[in-house]
Amino acid sequence: MHDTKITSGRTAASAPPTAIDLFSGAGGASLGLVQAGFDLRLAVDLDPVYGETHGSNLPGEFIAADLRSMDAEKVFQTAGLKPGELDVLFAGPPCQGFSMLGSRVVWDQRNNLFREVLRLSEELAPRAIVIENVPGLVSLAGGAYLRAILEGLNARGYSAACAELLAASYGAPQMRWRLIIIAWRRDLEIQAGYGFPSPTHGQNRIGELLPNVTIRPHELDGFVTTRQALGDLPAVMAGEQVELYSGKPQSAYQKSMREGLSDELYNHYAAKLTQANLERLALLRPGQDWRDLPHEMLPPGMQRALRKDHTRRYRRMTWEGIPRSVVTRFRDPKTGEYTHPEQNRTISIREAARLQGFPDRFRFEGTRSSQYEQVGNAVPVPLAHAIATEVRNCLEGNPGSRLDHPFRRRPVPLIGSHGELVEQGVLV
Repeated sequence: MHDTKITSGRTAASAPPTAIDLFSGAGGASLGLVQAGFDLRLAVDLDPVYGETHGSNLPGEFIAADLRSMDAEKVFQTAGLKPGELDVLFAGPPCQGFSMLGSRVVWDQRNNLFREVLRLSEELAPRAIVIENVPGLVSLAGGAYLRAILEGLNARGYSAACAELLAASYGAPQMRWRLIIIAWRRDLEIQAGYGFPSPTHGQNRIGELLPNVTIRPHELDGFVTTRQALGDLPAVMAGEQVELYSGKPQSAYQKSMREGLSDELYNHYAAKLTQANLERLALLRPGQDWRDLPHEMLPPGMQRALRKDHTRRYRRMTWEGIPRSVVTRFRDPKTGEYTHPEQNRTISIREAARLQGFPDRFRFEGTRSSQYEQVGNAVPVPLAHAIATEVRNCLEGNPGSRLDHPFRRRPVPLIGSHGELVEQGVLV
């Protein structure tokens, strides 16, 4: 821990709690923190285009930098803070090497960026640390990376715990799972396992649903559906953009997304598709996928695919279903279930942003290619908001319930009943 004297707890009567967002991307976590009442002092990401999006939508400073070359003094100076004054450090290190959709290369250098988070955590001495990543981190290298992160936090004076949270359980219209680690500076005397928000949507507690396991239809009740999320947005042709609303919001979610706007509509662009793809989509009804297409219309590579594989490629979304996890390639119908329920196109940038919980007034800057990446890589805003709210409650002495066997259906040997590390021995 830093040698400088640090400040301990805070009260609800204090000034707004402060936050820094590392690997901030387009600002999903930053926006969630702001919505929860945090004073966002600084966001950091390698891509300067993300800084343009940040500047158009969010308070606080933005630094375009590689965290590996950034020292704490620069952070202190830019954020206007001293060691121990920061309330929350939020970090979402790039997850390509961790994800089940990624390369699974254990020694990908991006996997080691968590060491930079640990380094800055030790120098900044924030009261709380939130690390967001993909559930694949639990099993990567037999759990070695997860164990190293938790042990690294413990060694630096923090009490840490983890759980897998489903964005749909917090109001995001998307079946997106994230591994969340929350760590408390020990002088606060907050036990590991606090800070994880109870679900606000659906019927299940943390740990009762599992990533990559089929969820029964009745367990989806209470989640925001495709219709509730997107049903008011105007029609748009593939390769075109529409800049005005054409109807009124119908659902509570749509109304919240359009708050503060009148007729203007941003980023409602749908990707241009090849004639072959347009012809394929024209044959698909909601819920159908590549297996429902004539064999001769399939791309050559898919003509050789087994029917049990790639079951979501070219799938058309359904109005009453819960959208799948948004990825950066949602423009391509071959990628997954990203074809509009009625129109012959993939979902627009704005529609995908809504699935991530970004309100319509949030404008994505840069090229369209960059906008697809910004949306696909973002932390779902409602999930970030829920976490930030519960963390703030804990900091102000009003904690909710503690984690209770978050891996009950798929036990992780190194994780205890409150999501804490129970095995030691990894050097970080």
